[in-house]
Amino acid sequence: MDYLVKLYQNPFIESAALIKAVTIRKPIGPEKHMLLDWIETHFNEKWRSEADTAYSHNNSLFIAIENNEILGFSCFDGTAKGFFGPLGVKENVRAKGVGRQLLHKTLIAMKDYGYGYAVIPTMSEDYYRKYLDLIEINDSEKSVYHDMI
Repeated sequence: MDYLVKLYQNPFIESAALIKAVTIRKPIGPEKHMLLDWIETHFNEKWRSEADTAYSHNNSLFIAIENNEILGFSCFDGTAKGFFGPLGVKENVRAKGVGRQLLHKTLIAMKDYGYGYAVIPTMSEDYYRKYLDLIEINDSEKSVYHDMI
């Protein structure tokens, strides 16, 4: 199912500064392949491909790091324009605010990039509803991934 998030009117904008911070930043060129390997190791090759596309087209890829260790990543425009994700956090640091921080940073970047809405394709609706006002897109069960090989 796909969901819309209004980027021009959402409480995440105000609450982003209240989150306990790890470093969230965009990777630079020399980090690209190491980061993509990390994504494939911790998640899967499809997420690696989406992250690579997001990085290569406009570097809309973000990483969370602490003590020189990658904790997670998120991106937008990796599958289609205006699409958020994927979002991935290393298992041992989940439920510590890293995903929320990546989510907020990425959505704010989308807003700054000129998007009025973000499309979030997800099977994890409950996670996103904790932080965002989601609008369900009718008949979007198959999403843009419907004929993917």
